[in-house]
This record gives sequence, structure tokens and C-alpha cells, in this order.
Amino acid sequence: MTPEYNHATTGALKNAIDYLYKEWNHKAAGFVSYGGNGGVRAVENLRLIMGELMVADVRTQVTLSLITDFENFNELKPASYQVDALHELLDEIISWSKALKPLRT
Repeated sequence: MTPEYNHATTGALKNAIDYLYKEWNHKAAGFVSYGGNGGVRAVENLRLIMGELMVADVRTQVTLSLITDFENFNELKPASYQVDALHELLDEIISWSKALKPLRT
């Protein structure tokens, strides 16, 4: 999960990703983001980064709006369609992870 700061992910997350470069190779990733616009620009930034790490990112994305999916901007209260999107995201990650497994051996 990533918040959006200045149209990108956080420096702390980028640092953690860089530190574990080899551990990311040939894995699958999905994104859950939040922000005023659902954090979509942070995910665009992360998709570019994941490509350089040889990570297959799945198409489905869960974008949480601070306005509609949080109560008082701090308590997560996602709409029911967000739960459906999360299930789809997890199914895609599992499928891609299985497909990529031979590359990790």
C-alpha cells in the first residue's frame, strides 16, 4: 500500500524497494493506493520501478479515496466494490506468482 506524495510514492518505500533489489526479482506485485485522487500517480511511478526489478505487476489496482473510503480522513471504511477489486487483485497476484515460480529457482 502506498500513499501519494508529489505525484510519486514515498522516499521511504523507494529506499526499502532498492535495498531489497534481488528479493523482488521474478515476483508478482499488485497495488493498493490512497490519496485525494486514489494514489494513482504513485502507482504509475511504482509500476516503472517494478519493471526495473523484473517484477510482473498485475493490471487490477485498488485505489482508495480519502474522501469516499475513509471516515474523517483517518479510519478506513472502503466501499463494497473495493472489496471485490481486492479479491480480483489477489487472484491475479496468485496466478502470476505461480507462473513466475520457475524463474525463481
